[in-house]
Amino acid sequence: MEIELLDETRLRYWTSRLAFPLPAVDELADIARIVRGEVELYRLFEDFHLQTAVRGEWHREWSDLPFAPLVERRFGERASLFYLLAYLAALPYTWLRYKHLGISERIFDDTLQDITVKLIDEYELHGKWRFKLFQWIWLHLDCQLFRLGRLQYILRQFQGLTTAYRRRSQGEQLPKVNYLLLADPTLPLRSDGYALGSGGDHEAESQAGDAWYARFESSAAGWFGNPVSPYGFVLREPVFLSRADWELALQQGDWVLDLHIPRSGAFTVEACRESLHQAFEFFPRIWHDRPFKACFCHTWFFTPQLQRLLSPDSNIVRFQREFYLYPPYPGSLRFLWEFVFGERYPDRATAPRDNRLRKAVLEWLDQGGEIFDLAGMMFHGPDEWGSQPYMSAWDAGADQPRFIG
Repeated sequence: MEIELLDETRLRYWTSRLAFPLPAVDELADIARIVRGEVELYRLFEDFHLQTAVRGEWHREWSDLPFAPLVERRFGERASLFYLLAYLAALPYTWLRYKHLGISERIFDDTLQDITVKLIDEYELHGKWRFKLFQWIWLHLDCQLFRLGRLQYILRQFQGLTTAYRRRSQGEQLPKVNYLLLADPTLPLRSDGYALGSGGDHEAESQAGDAWYARFESSAAGWFGNPVSPYGFVLREPVFLSRADWELALQQGDWVLDLHIPRSGAFTVEACRESLHQAFEFFPRIWHDRPFKACFCHTWFFTPQLQRLLSPDSNIVRFQREFYLYPPYPGSLRFLWEFVFGERYPDRATAPRDNRLRKAVLEWLDQGGEIFDLAGMMFHGPDEWGSQPYMSAWDAGADQPRFIG
């Protein structure tokens, strides 16, 4: 079969759409030339193209893409470029799907240029053109992830056994709180209400003796369970939510907008609000049969300790406070470290203190502090973005704790 991106002219057209650096395009053009000239490589490339671009059988696990021995022997340290070229060969199919769905060229370019960002990251780290995050970019090529202004979005079904409830009317219990999460009853918890093992596996053994589980029961009258603070920990005292006063807002299997935060662009309240306005128009128009019930996000920004380490007007803290945090599983330092320090600085001994965030993180760790990540939900719309409704409502309850430990 003819594969469009093996033609150098078409390869240069599509990579220009993605704003690839010219030296990287030259490397890919050389890979394409070799593939065109060698029967076994062409057959392997064609099979991989049929598997991914045509049948949609992508490598979806969060692990490295396995390389065929023939590709590794032929290309050595350039083997990843063979597969990057094969992934890019899906671009014409992706664009056809965009046109069929009525999605603009601007959104296509903005979304797919994330591949360029990841490619340049690898070059800056290793000084060579190579690629790694195949387990991420299939979402772009398969029309599952879209960049709309400042943020990226994936429409997906919510996973996990944490449930969310919306107040129908004001009552005496939990005044001012209009949304409440009840904890996953299968997740072992530390004595302070965070997931057992949070902060690193080395903590789990010492905490095991204090482990406990949330309760959860659903009945015709309502729901009984342990509430989650919007700051992300589970409270020991269970509550009962009457169906007369509360309604189910989110459960496993419901559609959510999964938010992601690309690095480029001003990260302000206004930019995020404008992006959300786009998303709240875009997804109901394109996928009207999949109405989303909430926004979901799992990011290193949701490290609860950051509210202690950074000022309240930090864009990171302000973003975190727009969400209702909860523990999906034991978080760790690794998530934040990967984004704040990266592969170049694998440990504290080599990590620099060259900006406010890095300095604050390292000083906190030096003092024996722990760091781990949480997930978050958001139920308010773009017009209310900036109001920080969940933590603000919780703060208004004088006896409600903000931070544990």
